[in-house]
Amino acid sequence: MPLHADIRINDRLIKTISIGRVKGGTHPDDINTYIALEVEPGGTPDWWADDDSITYEHRYGDGAEICVLKGLKALGYNE
Repeated sequence: MPLHADIRINDRLIKTISIGRVKGGTHPDDINTYIALEVEPGGTPDWWADDDSITYEHRYGDGAEICVLKGLKALGYNE
C-alpha cells in the first residue's frame, strides 16, 4: 500500500510525493527498501519507469511520517 503525501498551498495541489515499499516486511524491526518519486498534480506514479525515482531504507516500526520524511530527504528536500 503506497503512501501519498500531498504538498499544497491552501487548497492548491502543488505536487504529490508517492512512496512504495519494494522490499521487506511489516514487522516493527524490518528494514525495508522504498521508492520515492514526485508526481505532478493529477498524475500517477510510474514506479518502475520513472528516472526520477529514488530508493532508500526505512525501519517499518518507525511509522509512516518518518517514512515520508526520509523519502523527502532522499529526493533532495533538505534543510
